[in-house]
Amino acid sequence: MNDQQLIAQLKRRDRNALKDVYRGYKSEFFRFASRYTKADDTLEDIFQDAIIALYENALAGKLDHLNGSLKTYLFSTGKFMLFKKFRDTKEIATEETYVFDQKEKAVIDDVYEDEGPSEYQKKMVENFKKLGDKCREILELFYLQGLKLEEIMSVQGYDNKNVVKSQKSRCLKSLKELIQRNDG
Repeated sequence: MNDQQLIAQLKRRDRNALKDVYRGYKSEFFRFASRYTKADDTLEDIFQDAIIALYENALAGKLDHLNGSLKTYLFSTGKFMLFKKFRDTKEIATEETYVFDQKEKAVIDDVYEDEGPSEYQKKMVENFKKLGDKCREILELFYLQGLKLEEIMSVQGYDNKNVVKSQKSRCLKSLKELIQRNDG
């Protein structure tokens, strides 16, 4: 069964379709997410929350024009929820519990020590809202959700990674120009 058929069945509240998604991706999601945490109960909670979000978004029609795969959407949602959980609970990563590389540890430490947005960050958010939908989406997927260019290519339906790269670059340049223009 393809993704569009699954989404259509989810919209009809078909429990079997929900079970298919759950069973079809659970073990693969656990392998994917185990690089961030080894706690099975945390993985289970995050996976269930991601499944619920996927189901609710399917019912709301938000997945009708999904450019990427259902799997990419589910895994991206789960990864975002996992990072949000670490940020919100301020869990400390230990060698035996969490497997983060040095760059990820530095980012997490920065989040814990953050004293709120600076003036520049506030200007960035204010001007970010002025960007077009496509630009906001690309920058959110890349910088906030941490998707790779190939994943963004899939999610947004681009045919070429270089197109995504140049689009991201143009969007970032537009954001910088907006900030500079509104700074003076």
